[in-house]
Amino acid sequence: MKLSRLTPVLFVVWLVFFMVANNILPVTDPVESNYALTAKEMVLSGNWLSPQIYGTYWYDKPIMIYWLIALAFKIFGIADWVVRLPSAIFGALSVAAMFQALRTFSRRWLAGLVGSSILGTSLMFWAVAHGVITDMVLLYTTLMVMMYAYKGLNENSSTAMIVAYVFSGLGVLTKGPVALVLPGLILLVYVALCRSKQMLLRLFDWKGILAFLVVAMPWYVYMYSAHGQAFLDGFLGLNNVTRATQSEHPEDNVWWYYIAIFLGASLPWTGAVIYGMITGFKQHHKWYVYCMCWGVGTVLFYSLMATKYPLYTFISLVPFSILGTLGAMKALRPGRPRYVPWIVVGPTLLLWIAYVGASFFAPWGYYGLLYVLAGVSILGLLWFWWTRQRYRLLSIVVIGTMLISSIVVLEGLVPLVKQRSSINLIPVVDKYNGDVYYYNGYSTSLVYYTGHEVVRIKGDSSRWDDKDKLRHRSAEWDKKYLMEQVTEDEFIKRLAEGKQIMVIVPKGEINHFKQSSIAPYVGEYSEAGSSEIYILNKRQAYIEE
Repeated sequence: MKLSRLTPVLFVVWLVFFMVANNILPVTDPVESNYALTAKEMVLSGNWLSPQIYGTYWYDKPIMIYWLIALAFKIFGIADWVVRLPSAIFGALSVAAMFQALRTFSRRWLAGLVGSSILGTSLMFWAVAHGVITDMVLLYTTLMVMMYAYKGLNENSSTAMIVAYVFSGLGVLTKGPVALVLPGLILLVYVALCRSKQMLLRLFDWKGILAFLVVAMPWYVYMYSAHGQAFLDGFLGLNNVTRATQSEHPEDNVWWYYIAIFLGASLPWTGAVIYGMITGFKQHHKWYVYCMCWGVGTVLFYSLMATKYPLYTFISLVPFSILGTLGAMKALRPGRPRYVPWIVVGPTLLLWIAYVGASFFAPWGYYGLLYVLAGVSILGLLWFWWTRQRYRLLSIVVIGTMLISSIVVLEGLVPLVKQRSSINLIPVVDKYNGDVYYYNGYSTSLVYYTGHEVVRIKGDSSRWDDKDKLRHRSAEWDKKYLMEQVTEDEFIKRLAEGKQIMVIVPKGEINHFKQSSIAPYVGEYSEAGSSEIYILNKRQAYIEE
C-alpha cells in the first residue's frame, strides 16, 4: 500500500485529539492501575521479560502493553500522560491506517477520509484512546492483519500475507491466542463463502506462518522455560480457558449484551452503520461480505464466551466503521428524500444532547463552553441538513464531535475518573508510617502512586444484608488478586502486634464495613476523595478494652 502524503498528517491531528486531558486524567482502578504498576515495576526492577506486580510474577496479559508503557516511562518519566501515551499513539495509527487502507482499496481519498473520521470519533474508540489497556494496540494489529489478509487473499499477494502474519504475531504478544484464533476463524468463514480453494491455500502461506512464529514464539518460549507450569496455569488456564468457560461477571450474562454495546459504541454513527449493513446487502460486494464476516463474526464469537466484557468486541468498530462509510455516503447522496440524512443526523444529535444533559448531573465542571459549542454545532448540523450540503454536514458531525467530546473529558470526565482512582489518598498515605489496609477493595493505583505496600481486607459477606450480596461467581477468579489479602478475623489477630494501622474504606463499602467485626476497633480519621479513612492505635484500643 503506497503511503499517502495525507496519512502522516492525519496521524498527528488524531494524536493531538486523543491526548487531550491525558495529563490530568489519573490512573484508575481496577484495570488501568494493573498495567501501570506492572510497567513501573518492570522499569524499577530491570526485568523486561517477566511481568511482575507487587513483586510477584503474574500472567494476566502478554508482554506487549507492558513493554510499550515501560518504554514510555524510560523516555519521558513516570507520569499520568505518559502511561496513556501508547493508547493515544496506536489510536492515531489506527485512524491513519484506516484512511490508507480505504483510500487504497476504494481508490477514493474521500472514502478514506470519511471512514477514518467515523472510526476516530466513535464513542468507544475515543474513550479507549484515552485508556491504559491493551485493546487499542490489539485493534491496530488486527486492523493491519485483516487489511493485508484481504489484499493477500484477493490479489494473490504472498508479501501481503506475510505482513498479515507478522501483525498477527504482534497481536498474540498483545492479547494472547485470541489475536490469532478470532481473525483466523473470520478469514476461514470468508474463504468458505467465496468458495475458493486458491484463497484457502493463500491463507495458509508457509512463509507467513514462519514469520508469525519468529515474531510471537520467542517470548512465550522464554516464559515457559522460566516459569513452567505456573505460566501455563496462569496465562492459558485462568486468563484464557477460564474466561471462556466461567463467567467473571455473571450479572452481565444476557444474550443482548453486545448488541447494546454496539448501539452505544458506534455513536454518533450507529444509524450510518446499520444503514450501510442494509444497503450493502443488495450489492453483495466482496468487501461487504468481508466486513460483515469480521464485524458480526466478532460479536457472535464473544457472545459464545462465558465472560462478557464491554471491550471484547472493540475490534468490530473497524469493519462497522467501513460499513458506516457506505451508509453515510449513501444516506447523503444527492436526490435522497430529506428524511434519509436523519440516519446520520439523528444519532449525532442524540449523543450531543446526551453530553449536555449529563452535565446537569455532574455539577463539578464548568460547562459554558460545552453549551456554546453544542448549540453552534446543532444549528450548523440542522442548517447543512436543510440546505442539503452533504459534505459540510459530515464535516460538522466530525468536527463538532471532536470539540464537544474534548470539553466533556476536560470538564466532566476528569473529576469523575478521580473517583475511580486513589490519587486523592496520596497526601494522607505519603505522610503515614504505619501499615495500610484497604477494606474489600483492590486499589492498585494507591500502590502505583505511593509505592506503599497495601493489604486487602476481604469482607465477611455473611454479615451483609441479603440485598447487598452479589451473584456468586467461581472462586477460580480469586486467583486474579495477587495483592496480599487477609480475612476480617486474620486482621483482628494482627491488632495484637501493636502497630499503627490505617484502614481505607471506599464509600461503596461503608455499610459493609460498619457491619464488619473490625468496625468496633476503629475511629474515623478523615475523608479523601471517595474513601473514608480509619486509624487504630492498638495500644490505646487494648487498654480501653
